[in-house]
Amino acid sequence: MKDKAQAACDALGVNLVYDAPTEETMINEQIAMFETMMQKGVDGILIVPNGTDEIVSSVEAANAAGIPVVCLDTNANGGDVLSFIGTNNYQGGVLAGEWVGQNYEGNVAIITGVPGNQCHTDRTQGFIDGIADYSNITLAADPVPGYCERAQGMTSAENLITAYPDLVAIYCCNDQMAMGAGEAVKAVGLSDQIAVIGFDGSPDCAQGILDGLCSASVAQAPGRMAELGVNALYEYIVNGTLPEATVDTGCTMVTIDNASEYLSWH
Repeated sequence: MKDKAQAACDALGVNLVYDAPTEETMINEQIAMFETMMQKGVDGILIVPNGTDEIVSSVEAANAAGIPVVCLDTNANGGDVLSFIGTNNYQGGVLAGEWVGQNYEGNVAIITGVPGNQCHTDRTQGFIDGIADYSNITLAADPVPGYCERAQGMTSAENLITAYPDLVAIYCCNDQMAMGAGEAVKAVGLSDQIAVIGFDGSPDCAQGILDGLCSASVAQAPGRMAELGVNALYEYIVNGTLPEATVDTGCTMVTIDNASEYLSWH
């Protein structure tokens, strides 16, 4: 996102000020960064909210200060957001669920992300609804959190494998957790039995699919989100043009058949 946003800003002749916490769980740190951006007097803010509820007061403060806010990838649960540009996370989850239903038979499990984050809630529920029409698939247990971290994804997968040794698939709500889950599956020699599905379409996971660590991932287009976000803010700030309230940048299943096309971010 940063690279594509910078390229878009360079093309428009505007300045990009960038900051980000190192972990998706760092909600308070991101809020502090948001407030710092406001204090710097920026003309507009692009944000991927870590806490969809927690960021609302910051968005409202920006509204009061006349600073337009565009959410990328994950929407805020309140405040006046100029535009949400990102994946329909629910439909991405449905896509993953349908893919599992079409390719596997047996018990499956879910490793979700940060509890309370709406995008992970949507990705989880979408998957549950996606497998609902497939009598060959059974959800073995309630979703377990992996907090979007690779190490925690591995630990959560280890626990699931121990409790449900007959699993045929583990769906993870981001690629970092999927890579960790893939390592857990590989460590017990079950890579041929348990498919691991991620969500992001990251280059790391695409390579993991080629290497046999994962089976698939729901690919997003974060670079496209950033480009569209920069342009939406620019057109609004400079020309007063209102963007669409919601822009769905789409998603695609990445599998062994097309993983080589996703070795760089889209």
